[in-house]
Amino acid sequence: MRNIKKFAAAVVVSALVAVPVFAARGSANFTTFVALGDSYGAGFESGSLNQNHQVWSWPAVIARQVGLQLCPSNATATSACWAQPLVSFPGLGPEVQLAGIIPTASFAAAPGSGQPLMTTFARPYNNLSIPGATVGALLTLTGAETPTAGEPTAVSMARFILRGQGTAVQQALAQHPTFIALWIGGNDYLNVVFSGNPATVTSAADFKTRYEALLDTLIAGAPNAGMVVGNLPSSIPPYLKLVAPFLINPATGQPVPNPFTGGGPIYYMVDTGNGTQAPIAPTTLIPLQTRDKLAQGYGIPAFLKTTAPFSSLPHTGEPLSQNDVITAEEIATVIARVGEFNAIIQQAASARNIPVADIAGLFARATSPTGIQLGPINVNGAPVSGGFFSYDFIHLTDLGYLLFGNEFIKAINAGYGTEIPLASITQLFANNGAFFGDNGIGASALNFNGSNVGITDSALAQISSFWALPAPAPRHLRAVTH
Repeated sequence: MRNIKKFAAAVVVSALVAVPVFAARGSANFTTFVALGDSYGAGFESGSLNQNHQVWSWPAVIARQVGLQLCPSNATATSACWAQPLVSFPGLGPEVQLAGIIPTASFAAAPGSGQPLMTTFARPYNNLSIPGATVGALLTLTGAETPTAGEPTAVSMARFILRGQGTAVQQALAQHPTFIALWIGGNDYLNVVFSGNPATVTSAADFKTRYEALLDTLIAGAPNAGMVVGNLPSSIPPYLKLVAPFLINPATGQPVPNPFTGGGPIYYMVDTGNGTQAPIAPTTLIPLQTRDKLAQGYGIPAFLKTTAPFSSLPHTGEPLSQNDVITAEEIATVIARVGEFNAIIQQAASARNIPVADIAGLFARATSPTGIQLGPINVNGAPVSGGFFSYDFIHLTDLGYLLFGNEFIKAINAGYGTEIPLASITQLFANNGAFFGDNGIGASALNFNGSNVGITDSALAQISSFWALPAPAPRHLRAVTH
């Protein structure tokens, strides 16, 4: 029976080998399939990298659909399987979990910590995606970097994924790949979510140089391999939408009325430079990690210093820093840069006959007012109940990654004339029900306002910690008035 299964898998893989019919480079031969990317490619979910979700990474979805068998944690280098650097539950996080929904959705970090399970696996992994990686990191990190305090996530993750055996690109090419899938670039602009500073976004010129170098290095090392890449979404993640820009009464969960504006909301104050401060605009976004400062009184206007319960907070009357918030103008700047990145990806891929998966389109549909209708299930960008984003409000659910992988399969089929079947969502019904919109969690149960966000300090610390960044330089904002 085991031999029959191996033969059947070989037939499936060989049947998908096709001569390009749309000028795509190489061929759709998945005999040796490798993937390169970042946390999305690794299957990072709910603030954690662990084997429960790694098997739903978008590269793993593709691997299964082309007939490859995923390696178990006890696989050896001679095992005929598709390998990922598996981590035990609750993962390198640990994973953030839903703790309750009444009176509001609440979250907590799972107890314990996970450990890498395949560090002695004696060949490179097929999935070389590194959480936190930028385009440049795939060309430079080797996993042999000297540990330092506060090092970026990509460096620490590369240590057990790359294991000092060369860069992700070098290890991909060492396997003599017959097909390569690549999705990278999110970390070249998503740093702004945690830094609050658009200056952390990679310049378009640097992105172009590095992305083209990445493609050219892969092509030079595997000239006959088929390839597929993906573009980047500009959708605003829920992480930036959970905290309202105005003051919330922690006792009632309702906006505190402003006595000077006829009862309208009291917007948080921000330092605008030169010793001045002003209320933030209604369109300003507050990253979730700023909740800790709000709970200490930062951003609360000075006229509330003698009003309970704000009078008991140690920093009431002190403004938020410029890096605690992201203005609408700054978001527009980042979105414009993502547009430049996508133009670079499209041009670079077209010049090299590489199909492009429309990941930007997937995110646009999922986060639209109507979401994505899958039979009776609506998948959308709402936190918790939407089904697309996981409990860290940036990375995807198992279902989200499955849809992500399907976009790559669509691009492969269109580019190579193959008929790889799309992955079915029905396989997730048994263990992913909490992420579906028909689970009885109504929108009214999800109250994510101000410092009232129902997330424990440990869970918030975990969500923020996977993105280790140096302290951003101060910047100056235009004063906002109402």
